[in-house]
Amino acid sequence: MITSVFGKSKPINFILCAVLLLVYFVIYLFSGYKAVGLEFLTAELPVVLLLLFSLFMVNFVVKKNDLTEQNDYALFVFTLVIGFFPSIFQHINIVLMQLLILFALRRIISLGSLRSVKQKLFDASFFIGLAVLFDAWMVLYMAIVYLGILLYVSSDYKNWLVPFIGFGVVVMLYSIYVYLTKQALPTNSLLEFDVQINYSTTNYRRIALHFVIAFLFSIIFVLFLLKYKSYSSQKKLSFLIIKMLFFIGTFYVLLAKNSIQNSEFLFAFPLAVFMANLLENIENKRIANSILFILMIVSFLFNIYLKEA
Repeated sequence: MITSVFGKSKPINFILCAVLLLVYFVIYLFSGYKAVGLEFLTAELPVVLLLLFSLFMVNFVVKKNDLTEQNDYALFVFTLVIGFFPSIFQHINIVLMQLLILFALRRIISLGSLRSVKQKLFDASFFIGLAVLFDAWMVLYMAIVYLGILLYVSSDYKNWLVPFIGFGVVVMLYSIYVYLTKQALPTNSLLEFDVQINYSTTNYRRIALHFVIAFLFSIIFVLFLLKYKSYSSQKKLSFLIIKMLFFIGTFYVLLAKNSIQNSEFLFAFPLAVFMANLLENIENKRIANSILFILMIVSFLFNIYLKEA
C-alpha cells in the first residue's frame, strides 16, 4: 500500500510528508519538552518551517539530479528519519547545518553539467563555510568539494583554488563581525577545534539510533554493490559523493561538540537516497511495503518511547 502511494512521483506525496512532519511536531508538543508560549513561537516554529523547506530541498535535489527513478521514496524516508529525532524541534543549529550541506551538495553534484563550474565551487565552499560557524568540525565537509573537483573538473588547476576563496569569504565576514561587535558568534568561535571523541556508552537511545543507521546502511551497501554496474556513469559519480557524505558524517558525529544535539541528522539525506534506490529495485512489493512499514514503526517508537533525556 505504501509503495502504491510513494512508488510514483506525485505532488500529493509532498503534502503527505509535510503532514507526517506535523504529526511528529504534535507528538513533540504533547511530550512535555516545553510549554507552548512566546518562546515557543520564536524558537520551535522556525525549525518546523526549516524542516518543511528541507523536505522541498531533498525532493528538488533528488529529482533534479536523477538520484532515483520517478518515485518519492527518498522524500518519504527522509521524513521518517526526522521522526528518529523527537527533540529536533528544539535544535535549530543542526537543521540549519543539514540544510547548508544540502545546498553545497546540490552545487557539487551539478558540476557534471560542466557549466558555471567556478561559481558552483564557490557556492558549495561558501555554504560549508557557513556551516562551520556552528561547529568547526563541519570543515570536514570541504572534502566533498574537492572530491567533486577530482571527479568532474580536475583538469583546470584554478578550480582547486576556488574553494579557498569561497571559504575565505566566510572567514573574512566573520572577522569583520567580530571586529565590529567585539564578540564571537553565540554558536561557535570560528575554527575552534575540540579534538576529542564525544561518545557516551550510557546513552541507550543514541546507541539504538546508531544501531538502526548502521544496520540499514549495511544492507543498502551490499545490495548497492550488486546493482552498481547497472547505473549510469553520472549516477555512479553522484552516489560516490553521497557515500563520502555518509562517511564524513560518521567522523563528524564522533567529533561534534556536546552542544550540537542530534548530529546524526546529517545522515538523513544519504540514508534516504540509498534506501530509495534499494526500494525501487525490489520487485516484490510486499517486501518493499514491509520495509517501509517497519521504518514507520521504528520512527514512531523513537518519537514516543526513546526520547532524549
